[in-house]
Amino acid sequence: MVEMNRRQFVAGATAAIGASMVMTGPARSADTSIEVSSTWGADKPFQKVVDAFNAKKLGVTVVNRFDGDYESATAKAGASVAAGRPPAMMITGWKFGYFAKRTLGARDLREINAAKADAIINSFRPSVHPLVTIDGTLIGLPWAMSTPITFINSELWKAAGLDPNLPETIDTKWLYENAHKLDAALKGKHPTYRSALALSNNEWTSQSFIQNAGGYIIDPQGGLALNSPEAVAGMAEFCAPASEGLWLPVSAKDQDAAFESGALAICTTSSTRATTFPLGPAKALTTKFPGMPGHARNMNSGGNFLAVYTKNKEQAEASLAFLEFCASKEGQTIWSQVGYLNTSVHDVPLINDFMKPAAAQLTDGLTAETIWPGKRGLEGQDVWRKWVSRMLLKEVTPADGVKGAHQELAGLISA
Repeated sequence: MVEMNRRQFVAGATAAIGASMVMTGPARSADTSIEVSSTWGADKPFQKVVDAFNAKKLGVTVVNRFDGDYESATAKAGASVAAGRPPAMMITGWKFGYFAKRTLGARDLREINAAKADAIINSFRPSVHPLVTIDGTLIGLPWAMSTPITFINSELWKAAGLDPNLPETIDTKWLYENAHKLDAALKGKHPTYRSALALSNNEWTSQSFIQNAGGYIIDPQGGLALNSPEAVAGMAEFCAPASEGLWLPVSAKDQDAAFESGALAICTTSSTRATTFPLGPAKALTTKFPGMPGHARNMNSGGNFLAVYTKNKEQAEASLAFLEFCASKEGQTIWSQVGYLNTSVHDVPLINDFMKPAAAQLTDGLTAETIWPGKRGLEGQDVWRKWVSRMLLKEVTPADGVKGAHQELAGLISA
């Protein structure tokens, strides 16, 4: 677990402020083409970054190849590596950092071209450099970062007689008390007013609860740390609304549908949803993710990095040319429209006010989402998701669920 603190954030914002990447000329070949294994299709903002780079005609053509979500893309990359045909580049989730380096063979960018690699990474705040530094090597560009925040439907909130002037920082005591008031006021009137916990995408929000309780899933030294009272306390608080019938455990698809229809009064989910929050400024409210009463907040982030996997020298150098553009102010400004946090040193405005709590959490300090170690680390996320779902569905108690998860993960990540 890599922590990004306020001092690092301020240092990053001031040390290289105003710096922008200068393209250093075309790659050696006049027609080098590279494919990026991507989690976004041609209809997403990443394609705009690719198109803007290609329009510069620098001797490198980038092709954006949609390979599904993080898990699917990483699995495909594993098969390609095994066959001796690694992708030239891939968008890789933070959580697979160790797997990318140790199993897939993500390249050390400094090994390709040290000067260009340093210029690229220095366009990002020092606080995020550790996220793409695995085993002492720089394996990528810190491309996308989000953090979970709290979304409120102000229309339902006010219908229940609650104050729409939300505190900037909240804790679970405040949020759950208001959830009980919503339940009492609106039961029978708005059958879908309740929040939702996605059974298939719960690993990073549950991580927030554990860290806010003072514990870790993977500790800062890289060891499994679930067998702690803090982890149990965090998961007990995480599961409390579901246990009481206030929040409904559903599939990620059902949660998204309820969120997009405006049916949820409360939803603690990714800050990237601020770009598509369906209710509009008149009905929407956002605030920070809830902390735990009596504990210092220790929030986490999610997202991905752009890594180079090709062993071909020309392809690798061409990949760095694209990364130079991605790190530039132009590239970052185009990319900002997707709703991820601005981790670069460039002055890129927030896309809307809904993002303010997320930006504040970045300033406060964020850790990475759980980076699963071991050659079988790719499987760690599924194991944790399974146990979180069992706890939410009350198949096991939080204490037994945390214990069971720790035992299963211990064997997995040591392999």
